[in-house]
Amino acid sequence: MVIYPLSASGISFRRGLSTSASTIYALSTAQGRAALAVIRISGRRSQKILQRMTRSSKPLPPRTASLRRLYAPRVTTLAPASEILDDALTLFFPAPKSYTGEDIVELHVHGGRAVVNAVMDAVCAYGREAEDANTLIESGEVEAQVRYANPGEFTRRAYANFRMDLTEVEGVSGMIDAETETQRIAAISAAGGYMRRLYNSWQAELLEISALMAAIIDFSEEGYFDKSGSLFHDSITQTSKLLSSIQKHSEKIERSEILLAGVKLALLGPPNAGKSSLLNLFARRDAAIVSTTPGTTRDIVEIGLELGGYKVVLTDTAGLRLASTIGDVEAEGINRAKRASAEADVVVAVIPAVMEDPQWHKVVRDEILTLQQIGVDPNFDDYRMDPMPLQGKKVIVALNKTDLLQDSKLELPVLINQISKELSISEDHIFPISCVEGEGIDELMQFLVNSFEGLADLGSDVPIGASTRVQEIIRNDVVPSLQRFLEHAQDDDVVFASEEIRYAADAIGKITGQSTEMEDVLGVVFSRFCVGK
Repeated sequence: MVIYPLSASGISFRRGLSTSASTIYALSTAQGRAALAVIRISGRRSQKILQRMTRSSKPLPPRTASLRRLYAPRVTTLAPASEILDDALTLFFPAPKSYTGEDIVELHVHGGRAVVNAVMDAVCAYGREAEDANTLIESGEVEAQVRYANPGEFTRRAYANFRMDLTEVEGVSGMIDAETETQRIAAISAAGGYMRRLYNSWQAELLEISALMAAIIDFSEEGYFDKSGSLFHDSITQTSKLLSSIQKHSEKIERSEILLAGVKLALLGPPNAGKSSLLNLFARRDAAIVSTTPGTTRDIVEIGLELGGYKVVLTDTAGLRLASTIGDVEAEGINRAKRASAEADVVVAVIPAVMEDPQWHKVVRDEILTLQQIGVDPNFDDYRMDPMPLQGKKVIVALNKTDLLQDSKLELPVLINQISKELSISEDHIFPISCVEGEGIDELMQFLVNSFEGLADLGSDVPIGASTRVQEIIRNDVVPSLQRFLEHAQDDDVVFASEEIRYAADAIGKITGQSTEMEDVLGVVFSRFCVGK
């Protein structure tokens, strides 16, 4: 039986025990004023606490919502109402079929701060009463019996009682942290056990291969070389297929990471093109200063938002123009704009359809060429600006200020065709918009959302969410062990090859929490949880 130490002093977990020594409680909903609050109690004393709080002579029926009055353990005034804490919805989940695998009570109370504090004080007070009397226990072991929960302790008890493995634990954490629909879908697949079943199937297959390797060694020692050779070939074939599947899974995780961590979207263009106005429209608030004076934005303005269910990190940048017209500060802003575009997954080039120059066609053409060739001009060498690194980037053009065109029906097709040729961009990647009138914004946003879907190249598959811990184990332990197995197999080194299979199986056990060496892993996993979960 492996003991997993908790961060709190003097507390430990033995995985496989149905209950822990102490009963814990916590507020499981957010702090602050709200309509409702949920207080969760887990442990062997939880049912007794509920009975005393409701003054019930019989245990409440399991998994049945009951409206009950909660009473204080001690009356502090002569007013009869002072003993009433709240009218609450109560639920009791008996072990082992509960979230933690222990007896669990949930109290759904009104969300006022005073109500929540009074109910939690009562939970603690009732919990400290002896099982067979109403006298309070004054011994030093009281704290070990009923106490406020540590961060993630409810879920840690669920893991300790085999209610979930570590991939499901991390899935629960992902559900709590999910900000977008894409993140929610990825998290629920892990919390629902998809990842656990997949990794368990890998481990089971590796155990089969390990058994084959043991048989090979036995047959070789007994002189059955023909039989061992056939088994060795089977194990190599099976390992190669498994390695290919694991590598494809790892690649899918990496592609999904783009969507889960946030698509980097950069707005790029000349000064006064409307980049900041477009950012404000995307954000649905005034996140950036808008001015008719060119060069208002001189530094990176970065905001996080959700577009079509995807997390997006949107960056507004300094306007790009020739160095002869700017100072050192704006030049540094342009340099940062170029770096932001280099790091972005998608670049939106915001080009004004109309400029003050009457020869607008030539000016727009020159501005487009500036976007592609900035840094080639010797003037930019003074500011150490490299050529615009847009190769391989997904570039979309937002042709802004179309409301200023005299005859948009006549002028737009010509302008779009010109931009398409100058930038070598398909015309269906050029969107006429007006930030002032809001025209074309919805079409541009929908095209961006469709572009996000193609970034990960997942097809009809849902994104896979995996923690850095899981990714590192697959990348640094599982895959290299299987690759070394194949290398040893080429040299007919059965003993070393067999060891590599065992290493790979142990590494997968660390992912799910079924390894015997898990102390270091658990601290990392549960440290990210909030109290009450």
